[in-house]
Amino acid sequence: MKYYLLLILILSACVSQETKVNSHQSNVHYNLALELAQNALYQNSLDEFTKAISLDPNNMNAYRKKGLVHFGLRQYDEAEKLFVKAISLDPHNAQAHINLGMVKYYTGDKVAAKNLWQKSVNLKTDDNDSKALNNIANLYKEDKNYKKATEYYLLAKNQDSGNTMYLNNLADTLRLQGELEQANLILKNSLKLNPRGVNTNFYIGMVYRDLKEYGKAMEFFKKSLRIASFPEAHFQIAQIEFSMKNRGSALKSIESAIQSSPKNLKYQNFRDIISPS
Repeated sequence: MKYYLLLILILSACVSQETKVNSHQSNVHYNLALELAQNALYQNSLDEFTKAISLDPNNMNAYRKKGLVHFGLRQYDEAEKLFVKAISLDPHNAQAHINLGMVKYYTGDKVAAKNLWQKSVNLKTDDNDSKALNNIANLYKEDKNYKKATEYYLLAKNQDSGNTMYLNNLADTLRLQGELEQANLILKNSLKLNPRGVNTNFYIGMVYRDLKEYGKAMEFFKKSLRIASFPEAHFQIAQIEFSMKNRGSALKSIESAIQSSPKNLKYQNFRDIISPS
């Protein structure tokens, strides 16, 4: 009799565990969490992701998206755990590998980041791995290996030809290699896709600066500033103004750069150079 009672208890416990999985309700909370995150209600979003996971512990997307919210809040330990869990549920998910790579990058482990991004590319799924290609290119650009950076930016662009970030990154790398005409052509195409692109206007300004067409350079730096606060544009304007003997204007521009980025030593040093002794 005791054996049967024990068996019934075990079976009922199994049924109880099964009834806890509710994929439909999990997705309801998941979709609400996405909406809350889009409206910058991050804690509410995290709460809804937690509910989604509790209703379906195999909801891989809930782990990954919850990780993205933690990542955006710079809560890297929590984000890493969630991305690792997502990968354990779906080892072939390219985006989860890309996301985990971003955590590694921002916590200083660039080697692990690169390996994860390369792995996401090597998975060869139907998922878009252009972000991984762009990220790998960024690493090469940081190391001033512009040839390899260009190679990977081109791969990213070929997967997503309308992505202005990839176009801008490619163009700026070409600029750094002295390919100014080609860089300008790519940037003008990027500008057609997004006329209000801050980086696009800024990078066009950099091309004209390198061409020593300072009037046009100033024009595009100022365009970028009309779209959004961008301290590097103020710095570039200050340099041009100082080279043209406009010390007063240069000081105003560099002060604007410092106001936007108070801890930037490059800006502070330039102010010290151009300030009257």
